[in-house]
Amino acid sequence: MKKHLYSWLIVFGCLLSVSCQQEDIDAYDKAKDYIYIDIPYVLDNFGRETDSRVDSIAYSFALDDLSVKDTIIHVVVKKIGVPAMKDCPYTLELVDEKTTATSDLWNPEVLENRSIKSGKIADTVAIRIKRALILRDQWMQIGLRLQPNEYFETGYANLQEVKISFSDILSRPSWWGSWQSIFGEFSREKYQKWIEIYYLGADPKLASNGTPYYWNNMPSYPMESWYPITYSYIRMLREYFEKNEVYPDGDSSKPRIRIPFAN
Repeated sequence: MKKHLYSWLIVFGCLLSVSCQQEDIDAYDKAKDYIYIDIPYVLDNFGRETDSRVDSIAYSFALDDLSVKDTIIHVVVKKIGVPAMKDCPYTLELVDEKTTATSDLWNPEVLENRSIKSGKIADTVAIRIKRALILRDQWMQIGLRLQPNEYFETGYANLQEVKISFSDILSRPSWWGSWQSIFGEFSREKYQKWIEIYYLGADPKLASNGTPYYWNNMPSYPMESWYPITYSYIRMLREYFEKNEVYPDGDSSKPRIRIPFAN
């Protein structure tokens, strides 16, 4: 008898718990909706999402072809809960103290008249950033922040702001000094072409730690007898600059770019 009574108490307790949870859910559903910025997750070494969010959405034009003049950064704003059956405006404002990019480098007007459309739970803001010479020397930033309004309260505290960072900086790699007798003085144009030619997967030879050689993982020393495949690609690089007149920053008043390696 006591066993049956105990069982009924468990069932009653579960029903009461479910009832209370449902009351909480109903109360939440009837309240004002909440909104947040869906900032991308940090990826691990295998390209899988971790539990951490990135500090900023960053983009560099450095590895793009020189013909690329702009690109789009997508900022996704989401609501918590079910879709509304009407358009719901939200406020995404510029954070001046966290913004260094001037209006000629992006499209600030895209922040105006934003809304999550009827039947949807997200809106994508297309930030168009422009490639400019100033980006070769410094990173630019755009800070954005959600603000509550009559339709939305702000949700997750750590997902109310996002920073977009962009540049066109292509820095001299750490290995260049060891290879300068082969490549000559560092230049953006040489490095970009080398990245294109000596891509990941071009060389089947592996380093002692099992990683493949390519533009971002060069052999420690320039020795052709040890790294003949690397040198075959260096010849391709030299041939390119022999056949094509390329000048630093496109300035023909400067000496033409060449590769000093002569073998």
